[in-house]
Order: sequence, then C-alpha cells, then structure tokens
Amino acid sequence: MDNLVPLFGILVPLSAIVLGIGLAFWQIYWNHQKRQLQYRERQLMIEKGMTPPPILLEEERRSMSPEGSLRRGIVLVSLAIGLAAATIFLGSAGGPRGAMRFTGVAAAIVGSLGVGNLVYYAVARRKPEEPTRTL
Repeated sequence: MDNLVPLFGILVPLSAIVLGIGLAFWQIYWNHQKRQLQYRERQLMIEKGMTPPPILLEEERRSMSPEGSLRRGIVLVSLAIGLAAATIFLGSAGGPRGAMRFTGVAAAIVGSLGVGNLVYYAVARRKPEEPTRTL
C-alpha cells in the first residue's frame, strides 16, 4: 500500500493534464464538424439555386462584445478576491509560505485580467456598435 502513494502522486496530475488536452481537442473537433455541416448546407442551397442567408459569426461577436467583457471581468475580479481571501486564510492558519506566495501571485494576475476586462467594457460601451460581420 505504501508503494501506491507515490504512484497516485504522479497519476493524478498526469491524468488531469491528459484529460484537459483531450477535452480541448474534442471541442475543436466538434466545432470543426459543425462548421463543415454549415458549409455543406450552404453548398446544397447554392446548387439548388437558392440564396443562402449570411453566416453570422456569433462566437466572435459574443466574445468581443462589451457585455462579454463585463461578464468576464466580474468573474475574474471575484476569483481574484477569492484567491486573496485564500492567501489571507493561509497566512492566518500558518500555512506553507510557498502556497501563500502562489495564491497571492495568482490573485494579482487574475485580478489584473479582470480589471482589464472591466476597463475594456467601460471604454467599449461608449463607442457606437459596429455592423455585424458576415461571411
């Protein structure tokens, strides 16, 4: 039984990395399949003499919209506050210094990303909206 403890210490992070990469590739594959079906549908419509409707780039519009930045900014700032609270808790509980430094640095990085998204939202909502891009 004592021989299995180091094995689990290696297998848990390794399996998390492999599954994370696998999920990323799976998502990329299904997104590609969805686009292929859309293009095939458009091709069939053109062959039958119909005019296909324009494909709206929903993902791009949603990810670059000011509302998307507001949502991401709020989530990241909330996560940074949670990491900062974890740093304070580790310090008061006498936790290891390495963990305190890591959570402190992580809180600063995540907080900076969140504030950047919130600043983008504040700037972008004042600009007139651009027309939607189509293919």
